[in-house]
Amino acid sequence: MGGPALIDGRLVNATDNFHKANFVVDGISYCSSENYFQCVKCIDSEEREHVRMSGPDWGAWRAGSTVKLRPDWEKIKVRTMYTGCKSKYKQNPDLKAELTSTKGEIKFNASATFWCLWNEKITTLLREELKEPDQRNEAIINDIWHQIQKYEEQNDLVTCDG
Repeated sequence: MGGPALIDGRLVNATDNFHKANFVVDGISYCSSENYFQCVKCIDSEEREHVRMSGPDWGAWRAGSTVKLRPDWEKIKVRTMYTGCKSKYKQNPDLKAELTSTKGEIKFNASATFWCLWNEKITTLLREELKEPDQRNEAIINDIWHQIQKYEEQNDLVTCDG
């Protein structure tokens, strides 16, 4: 779900997964990281296209909430959000600059507890990865990747029956 993060005492709009920002992954255009995330849930190509055309924000969320989930969804959903957000920042330099110019703790409050936690981790990870190499905190990067891998291992056998 959407909502910008609070960083350095201000809401940073670039961090909102509902923020309209066009990008391409695997040759397909998306209009927000939420739009991408909801599309990846889908097994059926017609459902996927319906979700993709539903817009960047609540439309995508609503459309994605009714689809038949791919069986490995619980395992891959955190990495899927990472991929959508990374693509958004890498292909929209203004959004990348807005994120990487921040320094403070990243706090999300407009979503479910699970996603507040993981959006904070994903955004912190991306802020570090998108910095110039000599400015990155590799300990933060390694720690969050370890947490993502642990989440995936814990959910490896969880299947969704849609």
